[in-house]
Amino acid sequence: MNPVPSDWWKTYFSGLVLDFWEAVPTAGQDQAEADFLQKALGVTVPAKLLDVPCGNGRLSLELASRGFAMTGVDLADYVARGRARAAERGLAVRLEQRDMRDLPWASEFDGAFCFGNSFGYLDDEGNLAFLKAVARTLKPGAAFVLDYGYVAESLLPNFRDSRGIRFGDGFFVQQNAYDPVRGRYDSETTYIRGAQTEVKAYSARVYLYREVCRLLSDAGFEKCQGVASLAGEPYKLGSPRLLLTARKK
Repeated sequence: MNPVPSDWWKTYFSGLVLDFWEAVPTAGQDQAEADFLQKALGVTVPAKLLDVPCGNGRLSLELASRGFAMTGVDLADYVARGRARAAERGLAVRLEQRDMRDLPWASEFDGAFCFGNSFGYLDDEGNLAFLKAVARTLKPGAAFVLDYGYVAESLLPNFRDSRGIRFGDGFFVQQNAYDPVRGRYDSETTYIRGAQTEVKAYSARVYLYREVCRLLSDAGFEKCQGVASLAGEPYKLGSPRLLLTARKK
């Protein structure tokens, strides 16, 4: 596997990648995740919520349909797709195309979330900068929910050096590696649909559960606690998912 550029995320999310990630979530998943977020954030309509990075805005649109005032941020062209769908559904959702660390709001939101396993893309300084940016946007005591599948206690016990997944009329094949010196998970992925083939690589920082909580604390959060599923199952070694909730100090 070739070395993954440190700024891979600037160009990764385009082409077949967008189509794949749009094909994965179902309407039922959107509803279940929105239910979880509403409960974990402890908010009621018409609270103002921040979704970052928001991708195509699937969760922003679902929560907006329930009456929440939604703002979504994402660097990728996904934002345009989200805006089009919001217009089709008659939903007033603010979706902005910008870096996830570039959040120009101060103490504006009643809650925020980072879903879709979108944390850890940056280096340590960048990951902390993102969490600090989120904290600045929140009102004191507001909650932040972080969906993190690259946590060491989940990733390493279940590590596979290759896998393939079908999506709609296409599929992808991954070659994966874990670098213990850098503490990063690297993956080279080949996306295939008909005559189209795209090869892209990404990398994510692998933190321990306690290290993520420490980062959250350094960013201005407290009361860090996690569960392993939308049903609130206790987190343990090997759980496939970590859903952390913390509150702004």
